[in-house]
Amino acid sequence: MKINHILAVAALVAAFTFAPISAAFGYELPLRGSDLKTGERYDTFVHAAGRQAEGKDIGARRYITDTNWSWLKSDGADSKVLSNWVVYGKPFYAMAPGTVIGCWRNAPENTPGSLHPNILKNAGGGNHLWVLQDDGVIALYAHAQPGSIPASLCPKTATYMTNTKGPGGSKPDIAKDAEVTNGARIKTGQLLGVVGNSGSSAGGPHLHVHMEKDGNPVAMKFARGLTASFEGFKASINGPWSGLNGKKMPEERILFLPPRPQGNYTFNGSTPDEFQRLAAHLRDSDEVANIVTCKSNGSSYNSTWVPSKGNWAMHHGMSPAVAAEKHAYYTQMGYKRTSSYTCGNVSVAVWRKI
Repeated sequence: MKINHILAVAALVAAFTFAPISAAFGYELPLRGSDLKTGERYDTFVHAAGRQAEGKDIGARRYITDTNWSWLKSDGADSKVLSNWVVYGKPFYAMAPGTVIGCWRNAPENTPGSLHPNILKNAGGGNHLWVLQDDGVIALYAHAQPGSIPASLCPKTATYMTNTKGPGGSKPDIAKDAEVTNGARIKTGQLLGVVGNSGSSAGGPHLHVHMEKDGNPVAMKFARGLTASFEGFKASINGPWSGLNGKKMPEERILFLPPRPQGNYTFNGSTPDEFQRLAAHLRDSDEVANIVTCKSNGSSYNSTWVPSKGNWAMHHGMSPAVAAEKHAYYTQMGYKRTSSYTCGNVSVAVWRKI
């Protein structure tokens, strides 16, 4: 479901009114927001033509300023060292259920900026999984770290291939040595491996994903996730961020924030801007604010979140007059105030309608 509206009630007031997530069709993103550290976002861009035309090469960046988002975990880090990259080692997950029809798991990695001298002894995907999804679409997940794809999913244990030729044509381009019969079953959201720099990945570690059917590209439409334009490599960490809501990613360079798995979460010491971002992210993750408190006139917020159920609303940074006004309004609409806290001159409250 979508945000019904975001209000600007007063200069320091932010508000959210939400209803439950709708059942709009869409795949799950292959990455999770819970694997990102503070200030990190995934990024991607328009892919090449051909059967991979709807695919994505996904990296991750660290926010420094609106005009400086770094690939690396720290300033001055050596880009030749794989572990210095923000995206390196991030887990990736199944976008849909299906069966493994091809894979490799022990190909060596490249030093960023070059290819391994034995690159031709492996398929371009390096350590990868081909999955025939239950909807008849075939998905490729590529460039994983050596050994990170579980042996239970991939029975291929050799380092190098002897036959990298694939069938081509209308069939997926699976290397002969990577073909799998009676492959393992995969569930949506299942851990598949971690991001690496194997195969034809010279520029740096990233996750390649694409879908195809009968040799033609298939658009990946995702149920949830937030995106923001990253044209010119510029973006505010505050967005604006837009929900995917069953659509494919925008055809431009973007930052994106995948949802978290549903569960119980606690966040302490969030600044007002951080809390605003957090609320939008957790809303997209189908979570509801449970208990929210504040300190020093709203200079920071503590919050707990639980899986969403029913309609709900939240306002923070409210003056006493606005708090009374909002409580009267939501009570009239059949909501019950389930959390209320005042710190100095401002209040934060949650109303729910189950």
